[in-house]
Amino acid sequence: MKTASIGAIIIILIAVFFIVPMAVGGSTNACQALAKHNVSNTASSIAGGSSGPVYGVINTVGQAGATGQGTAASESASHPNTPTPISCTVSFWQSL
Repeated sequence: MKTASIGAIIIILIAVFFIVPMAVGGSTNACQALAKHNVSNTASSIAGGSSGPVYGVINTVGQAGATGQGTAASESASHPNTPTPISCTVSFWQSL
């Protein structure tokens, strides 16, 4: 009984580890979710906040181009021995 509940908790934690970044990024691809998160953070830095017309334009244009392909290539090069979705997910959590 105790090992079953520990196993269930571990499964839930692993699911949350992967699902939250994709839900926040609005994507089913971890690298695209990371790219969208990075775009939002960059737009916020440039505009000085997360509202207003400057933020809106930069974020909208950036989100449209955030396919995750560049992020996946970057993560793959940075961490060649780690599967890319795991690397993107870890980088997402590190960016918070």
